[in-house]
Amino acid sequence: VDNFLTIRLLMQGKEVGSIIGKRGDNIKAIREESGARINISDGTTPERIVTMVGTIETLSKAFDMICQKFEDDLKQTCTTIPPITLRLVVPASQCGSIIGKGGTKIKEIREVCF
Repeated sequence: VDNFLTIRLLMQGKEVGSIIGKRGDNIKAIREESGARINISDGTTPERIVTMVGTIETLSKAFDMICQKFEDDLKQTCTTIPPITLRLVVPASQCGSIIGKGGTKIKEIREVCF
């Protein structure tokens, strides 16, 4: 049985626009190719929540595609723009499992990622 995970990201509106694309073409392709369920909160607020639901494999594929889109956007602009910041929204009840006992898990994540 596949375990489904839910990941929520808080993103700036302009970055969400890039993910959605003209007429929703980008988000449609990401959904179809990754197999992840992706929902983007409505609104014209400066920040929106992108919710992704799927298996580790489908979420990884969707996240790779989103990051690739941002990289492609950066290559097309000649101007210097600030880095893209994606904020992971984690329920307080799950923060402990990310931090780990005495901070061991978050330390391990940092070492592997940087």
